[in-house]
Amino acid sequence: MSKTIKKIDQLESLRGIAALLVVLYHVPAWNPLIHNISIIRSGFMMVDLFFVLSGFVIYTAYANRINTVYELAKFQFLRFGRLYPVHLLFLLLFLGIEILKYVLQHHFGIASLSKQPFEDNDLAAFMRDIFMVKAFWPNEQAITFNSPAWSISAEFYTYLIFGLIVLNFSKIKNYIFAALGLSATAILFIYHPEQHDFMLRCIAGFFIGCMLALGISKVINSVFLSPYWIPVCFVLIGLFMIFGHDAKALKVLIYPLTCLLIASILLSKDHFWKHFLSHPTLVWLGTISFSLYMSHGLVLWFYQQVIRVLFHRPEMIVESLSIPQFEFPLAVALTIGFLAACLIIGYLTYKLVESPFREKSRQLVKV
Repeated sequence: MSKTIKKIDQLESLRGIAALLVVLYHVPAWNPLIHNISIIRSGFMMVDLFFVLSGFVIYTAYANRINTVYELAKFQFLRFGRLYPVHLLFLLLFLGIEILKYVLQHHFGIASLSKQPFEDNDLAAFMRDIFMVKAFWPNEQAITFNSPAWSISAEFYTYLIFGLIVLNFSKIKNYIFAALGLSATAILFIYHPEQHDFMLRCIAGFFIGCMLALGISKVINSVFLSPYWIPVCFVLIGLFMIFGHDAKALKVLIYPLTCLLIASILLSKDHFWKHFLSHPTLVWLGTISFSLYMSHGLVLWFYQQVIRVLFHRPEMIVESLSIPQFEFPLAVALTIGFLAACLIIGYLTYKLVESPFREKSRQLVKV
């Protein structure tokens, strides 16, 4: 593999499919028939797939390119330019929601149906978001403001760990990466610390992705897999999401299953399945996946308010949230509408914020 990895359309599509499943996971329980679909309820595990993909891509591109403190600073700045502008935008928008809730409650007597203004999204939570350190706190405190941002908090500092290891321990870096990935996975498997697992999940997935990249780089011209492994891996991951999502210790299986899927894509020759994953629509979905992921929480908040105003439906407390209830056909239509709104806002966020700021950060360091 080359030192600078070119975009692989199939992996980009994989990222997009995973982002869409995460969005579906956060669809409220408008109807229990939709809400209880196993694959949707397992959508949170697609974040772990993101981590493996991220480790694979970063290792391939940078494992041999961070040789000075300046190169480390440039690497981390590029990661900052990739993540922070979108993160800051939605953090400030969620802060605006808290201010709006406060004004409505204290000046117009309109109380919030869920959390009180600034109850969880307080100053301490805001500062954790500003410095992107929320993933180091217990999970409940890491999902304040724009809750999906916990994962980019974890990734940002995992990038830094990666860069420091490459810079200071270049000769033994692969052993350290393997030790980190396997140790974090073992802790998740044995202890499954569900209220303190955000950083562990990222470290496990990311450094397993690094090891995958190393392994594939050594066999890419000598080992070939049948392209039919691609649909087999999708089926295996689907079955795992249906039947294994409730078994706490088994959740770590998402890492080897993701590795097998990536390997089957990269080590197989051109075939229908690879062409299918290269479809422009799926590649586009992968291109906007980060913006889609980061924006869908805000879209959901506004979407819920519109639903309440338009339909005035009875509400039920589900997972500590008050959720309007709908018949199955209408719930399906609302879900489709929500996904469409997420895709539109995700695309606009990508075009207006993510892509311009990413390009600007590259220009600043002359990449």
